[in-house]
Amino acid sequence: MIEMPEAFTLARQINETLTGKTFLRFEQGELRHKFLWLNQPAEETSAILAGQSISGASSYGRSLYVKVGQEHMLWFGEIGGRLLYHPPAGPLPNRYHLRWDFTDGTTLSFVLQMWGFVRLLERPEFDQRPHKETGIAPLSPAFTLERFDQLLEEYPDKTKKGVKGFLVTSQHVNGIGNSYCQDILFRARLRPERKIPTLTPDERRRLYDAIQDTLQLAIEQGGREDERDLFDQPGDYVRLMSSQTVEGPCPVCSTPIQKIAYLGGACYLCPKCQV
Repeated sequence: MIEMPEAFTLARQINETLTGKTFLRFEQGELRHKFLWLNQPAEETSAILAGQSISGASSYGRSLYVKVGQEHMLWFGEIGGRLLYHPPAGPLPNRYHLRWDFTDGTTLSFVLQMWGFVRLLERPEFDQRPHKETGIAPLSPAFTLERFDQLLEEYPDKTKKGVKGFLVTSQHVNGIGNSYCQDILFRARLRPERKIPTLTPDERRRLYDAIQDTLQLAIEQGGREDERDLFDQPGDYVRLMSSQTVEGPCPVCSTPIQKIAYLGGACYLCPKCQV
């Protein structure tokens, strides 16, 4: 699944590469996925897009937004998979879930993994549903330490679920999934099961700083190494805590990295550094 750094990278690349391109058609490929949700039939989407041009792109948390003309917006949300750009002479994937063709012979394809949605919205409809209900994006001006403390206190499961649950629930902090959560908790020296009421002011500050530092570094490096950008290139961010480093030495103390199961997923941690 893409997280904030990958969404940011895709938005930047779409701005640089696709702005000004005019849609020729949109279609669903022969692949079908029961967890890929569109908000209208492909034929209707294609009719709306045809003749309109991309006027920019942006991201917010884990979502990617592509502006279409002055009246529409493509919203890619909670997506995992490959969103790829294909030049006129470049090879196209044999199988895909979605495909957008442009009048200059270039193509954008999407192959879904896991789940996600792609919605074509009218701008007024989008503007009526801004990011208020989807949490605060890290690195934004609104994401202050004071607001972060308030979000921790407001978390409804703060006495039931650990800090991992807070981090990966986008209604609070939008942009973090299970992948970056591992490194954030390692840099903050916290276990994923730690309950929020047990965090000291210093630990809260460490967690806040770890969110900022980890995501900023990943953005600078174009996302993580196990995700692909618009040109099918991997990011340069190599995770410290992952399935690739489990049982290897902790980069700080050399204790073997452990894998545990928590909140329905795998967590990787240093049992000595994280408490």
